[in-house]
Amino acid sequence: MGVQLLEGDLLDIFRIPERYNNPVGGIYQVVQTKKGETNAKKNLILINDGKYHVKALLRNKAAETAQQAELERGDVFKVLSAECAVIKEKKKFVLLVDEIEILSRGLDLFNSSTEFVDAYLAEHMNELVTLTENGATPSEAASATSSMSSKVAPTSTSNIPAPQARAVPQMKPRGGNGNSSASQSSRPIFAIEQISPYQNNWTIKARVSFKGDLKKWQNNRGEGYILNVNLLDSSGEIRATAFNDNAVKFNEILQEGKAYFVSKARVQPAKPQFSNLKHPYELSLERDCVVEECMNEDANDVPEMHFNFIKLNDVNNVEKNTAIDVVGILKSVGPHFELAAKSGKKFDRRDVELVDDSGACISLGLWGEQAIKFNLPEGSVVALKGVRVTDFNGKSLSMGNTSSLFANPDIQEAYTLKGWYDANASNTTFKALKTEGGSGDSSKFIAERTTIAKAIESNLGRSEKGDYFSVKAAISFLKVDNFAYPACLNEGCQKKVILQSDNTWRCEKCDMNHPHPKYRYMLTISIMDQTGQIWLTLFNDQAEQLLGVSANELTELKESNNQAFVALTQKVQMNEYDFRIRAREDNYNNETRIRYTVSNLHELKWKAEADFLANELLKAL
Repeated sequence: MGVQLLEGDLLDIFRIPERYNNPVGGIYQVVQTKKGETNAKKNLILINDGKYHVKALLRNKAAETAQQAELERGDVFKVLSAECAVIKEKKKFVLLVDEIEILSRGLDLFNSSTEFVDAYLAEHMNELVTLTENGATPSEAASATSSMSSKVAPTSTSNIPAPQARAVPQMKPRGGNGNSSASQSSRPIFAIEQISPYQNNWTIKARVSFKGDLKKWQNNRGEGYILNVNLLDSSGEIRATAFNDNAVKFNEILQEGKAYFVSKARVQPAKPQFSNLKHPYELSLERDCVVEECMNEDANDVPEMHFNFIKLNDVNNVEKNTAIDVVGILKSVGPHFELAAKSGKKFDRRDVELVDDSGACISLGLWGEQAIKFNLPEGSVVALKGVRVTDFNGKSLSMGNTSSLFANPDIQEAYTLKGWYDANASNTTFKALKTEGGSGDSSKFIAERTTIAKAIESNLGRSEKGDYFSVKAAISFLKVDNFAYPACLNEGCQKKVILQSDNTWRCEKCDMNHPHPKYRYMLTISIMDQTGQIWLTLFNDQAEQLLGVSANELTELKESNNQAFVALTQKVQMNEYDFRIRAREDNYNNETRIRYTVSNLHELKWKAEADFLANELLKAL
């Protein structure tokens, strides 16, 4: 490899007086760099000597060199100027580096299972060099040890201790959540970033940064339970999953916000479709997995949360479905309401608005219990981790299964933003990133429309997941002979029911008979614009929005008053609407065709249409 590390030197620096007073000449490899600090005057990294690893704070020329060279994991450098920092009472050890010489770039780690100097010396404090007043101040060392993580207070958990570096006690194999971390053995703590299938007998010390609900699953192979958690230390995060009896057991043991020793979990490739974490592997918490809570001071050394915040106005540049971290001020809180999916299942929803010092305002969608119980006052600071970006009529945010919300977090970004808001909010006009629900009042929305002919010519719908497009078109015809079907009465079931000889209606899926059905729309309409015509399908919610009555009501009207039925269905014909359409390839009788369904529709706002045309004319002059 051309370079050789000085194994054991990082420990000697804090054990041998000569090395402590003159910690130069060492050759070390970079294990971790902190993202987002490439322009910082100080840069906290993790380095190892092939046997031990420790935190190093690059300052002055060293920080400049790291920035210019874009120092990264695997790089090897020699220390030309440095000093040591020790906070003895907290067992924190940092190498403060002022000048380096980079010797090699982009190598694989010489040893991926090195021991943390902090962990070793915490167990062998008698070996620590006799400290004098020379060297760095405790405040600088303390700042270095804590700057890789941020302290937050999740609304759903108890108070969590302040974040520090990874700590020392080791795991003693035993079941349950334990009562004291003093039972841990002396084997080294592994960093989460080091976890892979090639590591054996590892123990991590991590905090539960996210805990999902215990969910029940069911398919044709059986049923059971599943639990997902995210585990965090100063090197990163990893997802852990438990199934069935293990899910029930670990649901009782693991609590969001608390720190644990974890060992003997199975390591497997990550499933990125189910997680927004970047770790290439995830853990399976099985029967032999050992979890023990970190007690007292042990938990102080485990970071609580790490954020990679972006400004709200930069969300416009983020691809939809991307998970991001943002912090904002709660500008407004909308009411709780119910939303029905195409399956008929109902969801609790609440929309709130966030703003920040970029001048942007963005909508955040809350779901489930969080939507029902949300009670933060306007003006609160809200930090979001892993929130998903959505894109319909402008960018917005949506809480997902692995998203976390923190109210008034104890982090610098929150204090800075709150101070700015209190001083400037009354004089600031915030710009919304999301336009008003496709209602046609946005020039951007109108400009993005296509025509029916262009949609057909562009072969929209041929992609694997289909395509969406918007058109302004008039309804030319409704098929009213078969506009609805009799469906099951059970909530969440939309299966068609069959009339029985005893005049009951049977649902095969639910295996039960009902006294009457609940009719649901499956309405087919024809729309046209100046370029062409297509047939669309409207499901229950969209058809009810168009006609203004439920499928049950329209069915009764057809049977009791056909003249009123005809009048109601004809009143929408030749009216123009904004249609949001999904095109998707469909196979029917061995024939491939494009099927168009309406995902949303709105009446036109003529003032907005006129304003748009006026602006287009001005551009043409």
